[in-house]
Amino acid sequence: MQNRRHESVRYLLQPESIAVVGASDRPDRIGGRPLRILADRGYSGSVYAVNPKYESVQGVPCYPDIDSLPAGVELFIICIPAQAAVDALEQAAERGARAAVVFGGGFAEVGPEGKALQDRLSAIAEMAGMALAGPNTLGLASFTHRSYATFATTLQTMPAIEAGSVALVSQSGGTAFNLLTEAYWAGGRFSHVIATGNEAGVTFPDYLRYLATDPATSAVIGYLEGVASGDQLAVALSELQAAGKPVFILKTGASARGSRSVATHTAQFAGVDSAYDAVFDRFGVVRIASMNDAVDVARALTLDTPVDGLAVATNSGGAAAYLSDACDRFGVPLADLADTTLSALREALPPFAGLTNPIDFTAQVINDIDLMANTLRILDRDPAVDTLLVFLGSMEYLSEKLIDILVQTRAELHHPLVLSWLGVSDQVRLAAARAGLVVGADPSRVLRGMGLARAGRVRLRQAPGRPDGAPEQERVELAGLRLRRQNADGRHGIDEAQTMAVLDRLGVRTPRREEVTTSAEALAAAERVGYPCVLKLVEPFMAHRARHGAVAVGIDNAQQLADAFERMTQRFAMTRALVVEQIRPGPELIAGVLADVTFGSRAVLGSGGVWANEINDMLTLVPPYDAAYVEHTLRRLKLSAQFEEPDAVAGLAKDIAAILARFDAVVRNDAAGIAEIECNPLRVVDGMVTVLDALAFATGGEG
Repeated sequence: MQNRRHESVRYLLQPESIAVVGASDRPDRIGGRPLRILADRGYSGSVYAVNPKYESVQGVPCYPDIDSLPAGVELFIICIPAQAAVDALEQAAERGARAAVVFGGGFAEVGPEGKALQDRLSAIAEMAGMALAGPNTLGLASFTHRSYATFATTLQTMPAIEAGSVALVSQSGGTAFNLLTEAYWAGGRFSHVIATGNEAGVTFPDYLRYLATDPATSAVIGYLEGVASGDQLAVALSELQAAGKPVFILKTGASARGSRSVATHTAQFAGVDSAYDAVFDRFGVVRIASMNDAVDVARALTLDTPVDGLAVATNSGGAAAYLSDACDRFGVPLADLADTTLSALREALPPFAGLTNPIDFTAQVINDIDLMANTLRILDRDPAVDTLLVFLGSMEYLSEKLIDILVQTRAELHHPLVLSWLGVSDQVRLAAARAGLVVGADPSRVLRGMGLARAGRVRLRQAPGRPDGAPEQERVELAGLRLRRQNADGRHGIDEAQTMAVLDRLGVRTPRREEVTTSAEALAAAERVGYPCVLKLVEPFMAHRARHGAVAVGIDNAQQLADAFERMTQRFAMTRALVVEQIRPGPELIAGVLADVTFGSRAVLGSGGVWANEINDMLTLVPPYDAAYVEHTLRRLKLSAQFEEPDAVAGLAKDIAAILARFDAVVRNDAAGIAEIECNPLRVVDGMVTVLDALAFATGGEG
């Protein structure tokens, strides 16, 4: 079931029959709300109630227990406390249930006892091949299939909601249905709204994988706290990318406090934020920053337009510059209007109207209310226009007439119309929304949503994704490896001499070098390594040695070497050192791989050297580290400007990808005992990469 869970999600969203366990005759109770919502919103399948207290509940036949139900019930909505919910799920499994939703809390989010109960839920669902949503969830709503397994109060108060093609998946139930409500009144429409809860069964990535093949869904908005398996998230995002469905995710838990809140909310592990940024970048996901962003992009996606040519009509000439700037800032192209369009506008509008898009049809609309409609009709015919935006200011006393004209005009238009209206009460915008118009207040929010939707489509095409087929895992031979570990800032470090020896065994290019303990040994080693050479402190162990003067470069002769050795011995009580071949100058990078609980490993790649951390030219990657992905990352660095030859970055990417893949194999190899390898710098000379310096950190205690 592990890899096929996503296929069973359809029974959560499109069940032919539903049983509500713990049903209540009171529609305001958690056990009563699902029945009322199903009845009010037109679910067409069979509905049953389970509660020994009643013979019928809200007009639905009620059974004393699950064993009494008719055979073949597909979806069970379980509205009872934790221990009883586990028992009910087991009984439902025995009756052949295909799916279940467990609303209640008291599971992994409360501690070990709750975790044990949640583990039982997982085991039952796994054994039965059942799609389990929750526990600790607000449930699911499918507007496409008119199926509702939720107790969300908003669905008891909102008007009828037509289906859209945007799916919303959230690890917070409250956030899911709050966004549904906000987006609805802004014009956003959804195929499905899914609150995943604690994910004892179906996980956030499972839902995404289902949506990748769902014909009712063309785009996905997600609210994500964390995932247990970064690889499963990557697979899901890869499938959405392959399906051409843009994804927009609001990821929380980046701060220390946010991460702790995630752990107590749905028992998710937030993970390292940069790793999530990396996986989003790899698969073309747009990371949105706020709930307003989620609402605005839902509105833009519902318009179902590429927004390759926006035409703006307004009654406020003074707002034209603001609108133009906002279009530029958010990446929304204003259409270049045809001469025939401009001629028609001159005839239709007052002589003082503004005819440069955005079009100012002037405040004369107060006297001639048809000016707005005529402007929209003319703009709609222009071949460069695919989307229309009306920006109105004030005129609340005319609001009913203006809304009526916009509704009538929209029915004549070939392209989507969105309304932005400032200087009026919320009641006016609400009236426009009730009339079926897509409406917002500040036009910058409308335009930002359009820009995000455009970015989602572009990134989907440009993102490197994963290589075709599963890449073969690198094999490394480290048998007999014995590493000395030294304490450094509370971590167990492995010095450069040992780390470079590991790199040699991995087949990574390194300079000639010898380890020495005395000045005489250093002088003899330099004769074999060659001048110019470099002297490096090895023991005592020290990170960032170059900053502290524990690395001497450009040593041209024996006297300079002897002086450097004496100086380091006096200053650092040096007992071990390396004499190293000096490599010719060239561009320098930093690269490293460390173990990651969510993604298995993560890598860093950026501009290297002594001040690598201060340069702020570094990016995170997630596995697998194939050449196309590494090249994509390199081209995003400032460092890439140093490579003048067109093919230089591509060739460099192949070498670095091979190095990262070998490091990845090391940190995943428990026997090696290495949690992190960092190389700084890697120097590029004549198109070849040589690691000049490296350190590693161990996984456990003292070795």
